[in-house]
Amino acid sequence: MPLLDLSQPHLTEAAIRWLELSPGFACNCRCLGCHSCSADAGDQMQPAEVLRWLQYGRRLGARHLWLSGGEPTLRRDFVSTLKAAKQLGYQRIKVQTNAMLFSYPQFADKAIAAGMTEVNLLLKSLDPKIHDGLNRTPGSHRLLGDAIEVLRPRGLRLEGDFLATTRNMSELPDLVAHYAQLGLVHFNIWLFSLVDQGDADLRRLVPRLSELVPIMLTAWQRAKEFGASLCSLNTPHCALPPWAWPLQFDATGMGLLVVNPGGHVFRLETSSIEQGVYVDACGTCAARPWCHGMRSDYLQIHGDSDLQSVAQHTVSSHDPRGSILDLS
Repeated sequence: MPLLDLSQPHLTEAAIRWLELSPGFACNCRCLGCHSCSADAGDQMQPAEVLRWLQYGRRLGARHLWLSGGEPTLRRDFVSTLKAAKQLGYQRIKVQTNAMLFSYPQFADKAIAAGMTEVNLLLKSLDPKIHDGLNRTPGSHRLLGDAIEVLRPRGLRLEGDFLATTRNMSELPDLVAHYAQLGLVHFNIWLFSLVDQGDADLRRLVPRLSELVPIMLTAWQRAKEFGASLCSLNTPHCALPPWAWPLQFDATGMGLLVVNPGGHVFRLETSSIEQGVYVDACGTCAARPWCHGMRSDYLQIHGDSDLQSVAQHTVSSHDPRGSILDLS
């Protein structure tokens, strides 16, 4: 494991509160547009390296762990990683997962006993055909439902990630209502990205913001009705009405350090998913200090006609900072 210089600005300019650790990219799904489909599945951290990064995260001040992948539950050291994190003092231990293995109660109980406190579920569609098609994994929708039935009564915090595409975005309000009734308390809405598409041409799946935002606002209202929260990632300020800016995800405020196989380490707000580009309209935009711009892959498909400059009086009247995913 390459050592980090603790004096590096990207580690010291803001406090690190979360460590997102991806020990490897192997997965039992083949989701469209996912990095795991184009990454080397054999590029895996050894258990000793995982432990060293957990220790290092605590040295940097991280209080919470976000265990991701690939699919982290596939690793033989999954349970031992949870145990190590708990012993090191991580207060919240979140597992981001397709949840298929959590459909087995014994497996879920082992993970909970080892230290898992919350689960972030990948939600694609209420329609099994669409869900399984986006996952390219037959039966994954059924197993997700079984997993929720297993996890729901066990006292864990349950969240959902929804990847908005042209195939599933229209059902977002109903999907949020459905899963909120099943016990999910928070939803993250991601705009489908071409960053990790590999050789496939998936441009048809990227929705226009002008079409997605009204649906997302309705979903936000539905979430509120059930006492849940909702957060939008990859959505510039100008694409939302100012009163909806609390939907914005404040990546910088989360204080999350990402560690991927091969010693690739970066703060979340500098990632290719979060760090967009600025168009001409951004030059005079009063919201620019809080906005990460728009992803270049989106602009290549839809252009910048949906983006416009935000006036200073609007920023003065509405808080542009957005929300933070950890909700602590």
